[in-house]
Amino acid sequence: MQQGLRFGVATADHQCEAYTGQDDVRDVWERVRGLTPRGRATDFWNRYREDVDLAKNLGCRAFRLSLSRARLEPEPGAWNDEAFAHYRDVLTYMRDAQMATVVTLHHNTWPLHVQAAGNGAGMLDAAFPARMAAYASEVAQRLGDLIDYYVTLNEPNQLVYGYIKGFWMRDYPVPPGLEPFATSEQQMDAVLTLIPNLFRAHAEARAAIRNHRPGAKVGANPLVLGLPRWLQRIVDRNATHLKSPEQARRQAGRLSQHSVLDSGAVDITIAQVTMTQSRMDHVLFSEPYFIAHLAALRPVSLAVPQDLETWKVRVAVTADTPAADRAGGLFPAASVTYCLNGGEAIDALHDGKVDLVFEDDVLLRQHVSAAFALTPLPCHDQPFAVAMALGSRTLLNAVDRALRDFKKRDPSLPRTHNRKTIAYIGKPAAQDDAFGAADGFPDLDKSLQAIRKRGLLRVGVHPGVDGLCTADAAGEYCGLEPDLARFIAKQIFHSDDAKVRFVPVSGKRRLGATRSLLQLFDGFRKSFGLFGTLLGTNWWNLGMSGKLPRFLCPAQCIGALDYVGLDYYWGIPSFWPGELHRLAAASECRYATAPVWPNVLDEILREAQRQFPEKPVIVIENGCVTSADGFSRANYLDAHIREVERALHRGVPIEAYLCWSITSNREWGLPFDENSDFGLYHIDLDRDPALAREPTEASARYAQIIANASTEG
Repeated sequence: MQQGLRFGVATADHQCEAYTGQDDVRDVWERVRGLTPRGRATDFWNRYREDVDLAKNLGCRAFRLSLSRARLEPEPGAWNDEAFAHYRDVLTYMRDAQMATVVTLHHNTWPLHVQAAGNGAGMLDAAFPARMAAYASEVAQRLGDLIDYYVTLNEPNQLVYGYIKGFWMRDYPVPPGLEPFATSEQQMDAVLTLIPNLFRAHAEARAAIRNHRPGAKVGANPLVLGLPRWLQRIVDRNATHLKSPEQARRQAGRLSQHSVLDSGAVDITIAQVTMTQSRMDHVLFSEPYFIAHLAALRPVSLAVPQDLETWKVRVAVTADTPAADRAGGLFPAASVTYCLNGGEAIDALHDGKVDLVFEDDVLLRQHVSAAFALTPLPCHDQPFAVAMALGSRTLLNAVDRALRDFKKRDPSLPRTHNRKTIAYIGKPAAQDDAFGAADGFPDLDKSLQAIRKRGLLRVGVHPGVDGLCTADAAGEYCGLEPDLARFIAKQIFHSDDAKVRFVPVSGKRRLGATRSLLQLFDGFRKSFGLFGTLLGTNWWNLGMSGKLPRFLCPAQCIGALDYVGLDYYWGIPSFWPGELHRLAAASECRYATAPVWPNVLDEILREAQRQFPEKPVIVIENGCVTSADGFSRANYLDAHIREVERALHRGVPIEAYLCWSITSNREWGLPFDENSDFGLYHIDLDRDPALAREPTEASARYAQIIANASTEG
């Protein structure tokens, strides 16, 4: 390899610095939506020296970090001298370790006062670029002598998903979100305001930085998806040939609106269905109405050890459930039997064929006796939610509204999710009640209309669980779930005499009953929605290279970069809709099942050189969770760095390759597990109060790769 190539690692402020009570937008977003809070995170604020030393020992010569603007600017225009002094210490320590410093100014989060500006417009406010420039100017003045590369906006092409969501998504993937009843046109209007504002914010921030530091290197790092090159050209052409904002608004319907009503044997299912990421591929979920916990039903004589990883026990779980997904990781030494249903698992326990049943506590509790005990296990909460067909946005809003009213009657029901989003900060509370008033809801689709026309609500239920749903001899249903179904019907029909038809469902039918045969086309619909609009492109680099229409990238922003930055993680070599859907799922944080395609990275790097022939290239982020698509993290690094080598040998001027990330971190509200751990050094964020940094196979492999590169250089 070329001697000038710097290998490095990275962190991010919100993901690694401990929460101190000073909210940023992400703190509020995670709290409101019931996501995993960062808590102490990795305590990088206090332990940065330890992590820099780890990186130095790997052979790294570059370290990326981001600055917490919420710490630096707690109030508009009021700068925190102590926070600036701290970051000066961090950067000085990195410089003393012979590392180039890569500093991100806006890393997927921002202060609440920035979001509140412009009556809650935040990044959509016309003054946002000027605010960004003022912040960049302050950083350049105070810290610029210690910064080698600036990243103004982290993954700017992902920020649009705070304003537009696919018809298959329950929530906006990232903050700030719009109101639930925003139409596809309103969503795209927000995006069409955001994109040029981001270009302006970057260009003005760059100008402010270079005003103080004329030789500063300023860029950004769009997230690039790996697509077959012919497909990427088609997708890009769709963006570069847009004639007007109106044409872009029409395209938005492909992404945010289901064109065909897709309804099955029931309208909704309220049947002890746990809301999981994988199930969100198939149905829309309401807010949770009940929180269960995973537990083990076992003979009283069988003791549960503290170390479950070495427990050689026979475990029964119901297939295609969250418990089944977790069993292998929680009991790696155990023998796991996958049963068709909970009854079969219980029978196996009674017959002595297994030693315990692993399932939701609410389902197991009724089987507790003098002979069998129930033991909670260290797993994440299991939220039960109402399921309905993809695209049923109006019905979803109606169910959520009814569910919130239903919860008011019972304080014990979960309140972890809330419709109110960051965009409502500072706005009148009465606005929260404006939707759904009077005769109904905005008609985003025909899902609610069809139910009202029919005159009854069809509800899938799963009887047999005390307290949740049971049936008497006359076929009448009682419990929390039937009560909730009747309440939802009353709200939908505005009548105490609303009709409900209960349909018993079990197993996979609990989800499948809401869907018709049209579900076979779900993958194609999602792929066409995502890649059939400008949002499926690397519109950032297209704009910077002057290929986007001026209503998206203003003329003064073209070419406003000193290096070409990019993030690359996932890709697919084929056009099959299922593969495209897997790629889309990766953007929804299902990393462990994301498609891995290293070979395209060489082409992506060469394309960056073709677009900006006079600029150096930096791989700002590349990395993997514990394993994905058959690749361990170590093998993933091997394969992708080989592509960097290939691009270097072909003349691409790559200055640095940064692995994400030096340690485990809090990955944007996700539960901490193998799906969210990108760390070269592992930290048990949930169970180790010492937050010890443990080396992994990937850290050893990265060190060897760096050592080999130095020898070759």
